[in-house]
Amino acid sequence: MNDFLQAPPIDPLPPTPVFERFLFEQPLLPVIALVLLAIVALVAFSGRGQRRRGLVVAGVLLVAAGAIYATASIVTTTREVLLQQTERLIAATATADTQTLSTLLSGDASLETSGAIARVLPSVESVPELLDGVDRYMGRQYTLSGWEILDRQATVDGPNVGRTLVRVGVDGDAFSRTHYSWWRLHWTVGPDGVWRCFEIEPRWIQFVGSAD
Repeated sequence: MNDFLQAPPIDPLPPTPVFERFLFEQPLLPVIALVLLAIVALVAFSGRGQRRRGLVVAGVLLVAAGAIYATASIVTTTREVLLQQTERLIAATATADTQTLSTLLSGDASLETSGAIARVLPSVESVPELLDGVDRYMGRQYTLSGWEILDRQATVDGPNVGRTLVRVGVDGDAFSRTHYSWWRLHWTVGPDGVWRCFEIEPRWIQFVGSAD
């Protein structure tokens, strides 16, 4: 059932494996936990008159915390790359930067719409048409004054393919308030190692409804 003002439940992407998420992408929680454990260990051993042992244990825990943080800072996962590319694609679209947008699309990229959305935003099967539409609507007809990504997810489906799911809010003279929408983007990596979008799929657009 379409809801024009509030998005219905959007099927999430598969979750990131816990180990990879906390080791490479969101290290703050394990780092804080290890630092707290180091403090607890130091206090506990000191209370037993074993301050030196406490310092050793605390030192090991702090080194582990530093190693996790350093690893996360150095390693960029494929999911993080997909989210970075997604942000670039949305920014290029919102600002009608078709030159940058063209570098983020594969040669056979398309816009696939269905249901209520298809009635106001027809599918587009070629990159030139996509770029022309962005230039015409985002560059001239619906110029935006601001945009932001409010929710983002990424998953890797195979060695060369992945998906991202994003909720976007935009502001502009054509809107009396922030206008929201959900988009699912399909990505593939080329021989040059660059991830490019090959399918853009609107899931829900405010005042239009859901494609489901």
